[in-house]
Amino acid sequence: MKKIQKAMLLKEDADVLKKLLEADAELPGSDAIREKLQHAEVVNHADFDYEVARLNSLLLLRDKAGRRNFQYRLAVPEAGTTVINTDNVFRPLGAALLGMRKGQELKWNTSKGIRYFFIINVVTPAEAFY
Repeated sequence: MKKIQKAMLLKEDADVLKKLLEADAELPGSDAIREKLQHAEVVNHADFDYEVARLNSLLLLRDKAGRRNFQYRLAVPEAGTTVINTDNVFRPLGAALLGMRKGQELKWNTSKGIRYFFIINVVTPAEAFY
């Protein structure tokens, strides 16, 4: 039986997400982000694994059924945004990917059925190292 790893969040990212939720509770996907914040392991820089998807990370994903690769950036919405239509942590897929690690698989329910994604790579933003 596969052991499911708990999502890992960087403390600074968790703080940013909490502030965004406090400022605008009506953001799309806010319930998924609240749940992620409640259940994730929140760690500081010294304990953070840089193969984990965090805010502003660029993920290379493999759609196993569609047999294609695509990129997804875990961006935060700009101030005043009411419609989120780009790669974003507040979209359902973005919320699910936040805190996941390189090499993990995501089972995703869509209106057209179940899709399976494999995280090929996570590129951490350069400012995370400073």
